[in-house]
Amino acid sequence: MVNLNFIAIVSLISILIWIIVFSGKLYINVKANLFKEKHEILKNRIYTGNTKIYILKIFCFLLALFLAFYSLFKTKSTEVDSIKEFESADILFVVDVSLSMNAIDVKPSRLKRFQDLALRILPNLKGNRIGIVVFAGQSFSFCPLTSDITAVSDYVQALGVEMVGAKGTDLAVALERVNKIRKKNNNISSQITIVVSDGEDHENQNLPTIEGEVMVWGIGTQEGSFIEYRDPGTGRGGYVTMDAGISDSPMTPNLVISKMDVDKLKSIAEQNHGTYYDVSFEAEGAYALLDTIQSIKKNKIQMIEHFKNEDGAHPYIIAAICFLFLERILIFFIQKLPTQIYLIVLLLISFGWGRLEAWELDPGGNSIERGVKSYNNKNYNESQKEFEKAKEYIKDDPKLIYNESASAYQLGQYKEAKELSEKILTHPKADKELKAKANFNLGNIYARLGDKKNALKSYTETLEMNPDHLAAKKNIEHLTKKEEQNQNQKPEHKEPNQKPSQNNKQEKPKEDKTDAERILEPFSGDTILKNKKGGSFDNDKFW
Repeated sequence: MVNLNFIAIVSLISILIWIIVFSGKLYINVKANLFKEKHEILKNRIYTGNTKIYILKIFCFLLALFLAFYSLFKTKSTEVDSIKEFESADILFVVDVSLSMNAIDVKPSRLKRFQDLALRILPNLKGNRIGIVVFAGQSFSFCPLTSDITAVSDYVQALGVEMVGAKGTDLAVALERVNKIRKKNNNISSQITIVVSDGEDHENQNLPTIEGEVMVWGIGTQEGSFIEYRDPGTGRGGYVTMDAGISDSPMTPNLVISKMDVDKLKSIAEQNHGTYYDVSFEAEGAYALLDTIQSIKKNKIQMIEHFKNEDGAHPYIIAAICFLFLERILIFFIQKLPTQIYLIVLLLISFGWGRLEAWELDPGGNSIERGVKSYNNKNYNESQKEFEKAKEYIKDDPKLIYNESASAYQLGQYKEAKELSEKILTHPKADKELKAKANFNLGNIYARLGDKKNALKSYTETLEMNPDHLAAKKNIEHLTKKEEQNQNQKPEHKEPNQKPSQNNKQEKPKEDKTDAERILEPFSGDTILKNKKGGSFDNDKFW
């Protein structure tokens, strides 16, 4: 805290210095006026001010300085409590981090597949509290319940099979921990638990029942595959063998083959009156989670914010500004200016006082700037409003139409976003680069709507206009690769208990480029979550 005595000394010294300076200037001005009266011939050649106005000007400046210093002694610090209410759901991911989650039947591994999927949907979970419980032979709370999705993304990226020392898969211990967490947060009525596992090595335990909505995400295949393990520090490793060793060759005869236990995972879902989803190659479970969050009744949470309010000084600050402004005005009267100048200044002051908004030099540009800022802060409703305001000042600008299309897309208004993007393609002022972006956005919209044919067509047209458009290339590769996978995965003989795989949903579109820049990071060579070396993240993804 600043010493008030020190402030008082500095204030007095400053005022004293100004008094000395102004006294000298006033003395010179008075002497100059007397000299002019004695020598009429020099009257029009020496410019001096009116002594009375000059004294009034000095008095206004010193009084403004005094009030400014005096306001420092009138500042009072008070603590204020602000209560905010918002709707939220508690979402707990119970993640299996046993060694079998490193099996490579799901590329690049089962655990990496969950990380990839979780990071994609995290921007859509904003406003809810998210936590992570990990388990293998033991269990612990890895990420506490928090609404900070950036922090959650850091925890998701840190998941690994080496984080739990005890081997095995003890789901009962993990579910007991979930219930303990729920009891501590019993004021939350909207509770969702997602169990993520391959179902392997689950012992025949009496699993406790979980309250709230329950989902089970299965990752893996019933055919199974080898378990790959590599040292996170050196990167050295290989495939796990039956004798707990590591082999460099996948042809070694005693390699461990891990298989997903679908029946076990379905029984966990049924016990808790939940639903089971295979998220190995499809994102249906992620979509179901987002739909559940929207449909369940969220409980209102009260958050109390404590902050200090500095008050008491503003009357003196306002008075100081007024006297300082008056001191500036008196300069016009001291100097010999034409009378019309005073009238013009007074008219400008009166006009500006009545309508302050008239001083905004570029209202259209300012609206666009505010719109872009709101968009980057994920406030898409506000950005859409600002872009609408900008249209009043900037008529028929294709770049502004592109901004409107981006906001509409983020708000899920795909029809409006599609119409705006198509408008850019026929706009006479749109250049080739902007049309390429509009084509790419159309591809994203079609992909989001499940229209793969038109999505591929739009991405192809993007490359015709801009052959170096990396994101369009990767999205085409993703769509065509996914189609090939669907064809290759068709079984020759269906078992009675198997259901045909449903592949008619596209991946969730990426929501924004502020949180996702930090969240979405590459996890494998075949994922599209790559960033260009030496450049910024490639944010043009349709999911």
